[in-house]
Amino acid sequence: MKKKLLAALLASALAAGMLPTSACALSSAYTSSNATLISFTDSAVTADGVYSGYEIEGTDVSITAAGTYVFSGDCDDGSITVKKGVTGVTLVLNGLTLTNADSAAITLNKTAEAALIATAGSENTVADTAGANDENAAVKVKSGASLSLSGTGTLTACGNAKNGIKGASDAVITVDELTLNIEAADDGLSCDDELTIRGGRVNITAGGDAVKASPDTDDAENPDTTSLGNVTVSGGTMTLTAANDGVQADGDLTISGGTFAVTANGGHTTTLSDEDASCKGLKAGKTLTVSGGTVNVDSADDALHANDVTVSGGTLTLASGDDAVHADNDLVVGVKGSSSTSNPKIDITASYEGLEGTTVSVYSGDIDVAASDDGVNAANSDFGERSDKYAIHIAGGDLYIDAGSDGLDSNNDINITGGRVEVYGADAMMDAAIDYDGTFTLSGGTLFGAGMEPGAGTQAYIAVGETSPSGGHGGMGMTRPDKTDGSTMTPPDGQQNGTRPEKPSDDKNGWTGGKGQSANRESALGIKKGSVITVQDASGKTIYTATALGSMSSVIFSSADIKEGETYTVLVDGASVGTATAKLGTSSSDGGSFAPGQNQNGGAQPGGVSGFGDVPQTSWFADAVKYVSENKLMNGTSTTAFSPNENMSRAMLATVLYRMSGETAEADSSFGDVSSSAYYAAAVNWASSKGIVNGTGTDAFSPNASITREQLAAMLYRYAGEPSVSADLSAYTDAVSISPYAEKAVEWCVAKGILSGKSATRLAPQDTATRAECAAMLQRFAAL
Repeated sequence: MKKKLLAALLASALAAGMLPTSACALSSAYTSSNATLISFTDSAVTADGVYSGYEIEGTDVSITAAGTYVFSGDCDDGSITVKKGVTGVTLVLNGLTLTNADSAAITLNKTAEAALIATAGSENTVADTAGANDENAAVKVKSGASLSLSGTGTLTACGNAKNGIKGASDAVITVDELTLNIEAADDGLSCDDELTIRGGRVNITAGGDAVKASPDTDDAENPDTTSLGNVTVSGGTMTLTAANDGVQADGDLTISGGTFAVTANGGHTTTLSDEDASCKGLKAGKTLTVSGGTVNVDSADDALHANDVTVSGGTLTLASGDDAVHADNDLVVGVKGSSSTSNPKIDITASYEGLEGTTVSVYSGDIDVAASDDGVNAANSDFGERSDKYAIHIAGGDLYIDAGSDGLDSNNDINITGGRVEVYGADAMMDAAIDYDGTFTLSGGTLFGAGMEPGAGTQAYIAVGETSPSGGHGGMGMTRPDKTDGSTMTPPDGQQNGTRPEKPSDDKNGWTGGKGQSANRESALGIKKGSVITVQDASGKTIYTATALGSMSSVIFSSADIKEGETYTVLVDGASVGTATAKLGTSSSDGGSFAPGQNQNGGAQPGGVSGFGDVPQTSWFADAVKYVSENKLMNGTSTTAFSPNENMSRAMLATVLYRMSGETAEADSSFGDVSSSAYYAAAVNWASSKGIVNGTGTDAFSPNASITREQLAAMLYRYAGEPSVSADLSAYTDAVSISPYAEKAVEWCVAKGILSGKSATRLAPQDTATRAECAAMLQRFAAL
């Protein structure tokens, strides 16, 4: 049967004379002349009125025909059931307390349609019992049925056995106007096909998900292949407290209005013991769209998560134990072509990573990001470390980032064509405010940050301090700056600045590195937390002012006021730390960095380290590459390239350790995939005979497979003779993913400072290692 819109159902009921006009005012003035009045007691049910479409058996009432039925009274074991296929039914609750010991208190059988109204000022409670043996709910809407909930009274649904209100396959549930309270052992308000909230006050406490639309596709006998799994919210006030997800839609989750207060699994300070647990604020299997409303989320897992996420409007305040907004594919913030710097408004007060997607696009809005790891990250574990799908696009809006690692981090490209971006990141050897592995194109907007310079674009910029060119730097050991409060920018009148709210100081992920992490660099510019940084033109006019959140070893600035070829000065606390001539990004940049007090043309040492053009003198891995090259431990991939960002293979590392040992071996191997003519054959034979390397399977070494961080740690540990040293890895939430064979090795490498986390809470043992990262670890290892 075709599903009807439930608002239309009410209208048609009025037109047919089934619903008295007094019901429009939701009063209690129902009589036997305009409705049927049904009253419950613990022992019996009485009925009187104009509609005869009902059957009574003990304390169980079945509705068999269209009409308006008004329920009141108190019964410890009774039920109301709308029979299969019956439509045009209005259930009016006027002071009803109803519990069922075996099943649901209210049930709509298959393809039934009903409107449930709570009369003005009335308090109504329906419940099942914890011992019910049916897959139960206080209110059950069976396959193909439709239920609307409205009125100006209150309905409390207690799902003691499992769910509060549950709609099965192809069922539709709509909530409007009434106060709906739900307490559920599992899911609160759930409907497999379509669930719509248009208004009212919805308060849910759930042991599972608070609001849910999830078709049962796992049922081997009767999989649900037709339900949409959609949730749509256009109004109302929702307070959702869930042990799992606040809102879960397996299909689309669409929010155009309403007010949300969502707490998922205790909030962002909760440490999840189960990696697979889903404790997200708002979650969709397909698309998640927010175009309006007020959304407040405090979640142990991602605050917003979907395959594709679009936030084009509304006000969002997000605190997350993981990512604040995570899209598996595309994440879009704002409206393309909009000039608004206030809509949407997104305030991320706590997160691991702020905004993450394969592609992240910002077109408009006011976005504040506080993240213990990356502020904005273009990545996707399904595509690996490198992919041409990764990109960050910023075309408008006002974006402020306070990150514990990289501020803007793209595993491929960054494109800025408009908007205003102020970005802070770790000032560590391998972290910075701006980090990319492809091309950074700057063609508009205002940018203030540090780290890697643009590689292309049509808008000029200046760079002062220890910057690095394009190419990315990855990282093996990452640290966090001392960031415990927020930043307030206080520019003179007329400048392109504003004031930002303070960021919290109690983020559970912490801003400081854990045991084994290297310290932040001391800024050559003398910038520390609280330093006032000013950009001036040649006439002394101040163009930009900001207050640093921590150490900054470089300053990169660009705006429409910066003119190519003109000279600008950067001041820290009123004293000049360097001048620079504005230039355009160029992919052939030699590094573009310079010492304090020097101009752009007089600073950086020309050429790359050890003759490698892709190893700038200012890169974090410069010393490590110089060490492994001079000691003949690693060669370049050509006479002019080291390829620092390429992955290190298992064969490469075996060869490095073989060279380090100074020993010799036959070019032979017991592995079927290692040819005796391969350059690494002797190395693999030696490493295998010494117990330094193991195979990856029967008769296989997998020489060309990328080496992981834990494999690298294990090989170094075995080479060192497996010393008895341990470390406390409890600060790393992913320490449980370390393979058993590598546990002692990782502990030893962390204790010795050879290996450190990619963040304060992430060790990333399964991540692959680049050639630059391996060079750094080998240098640290050799220094023991």
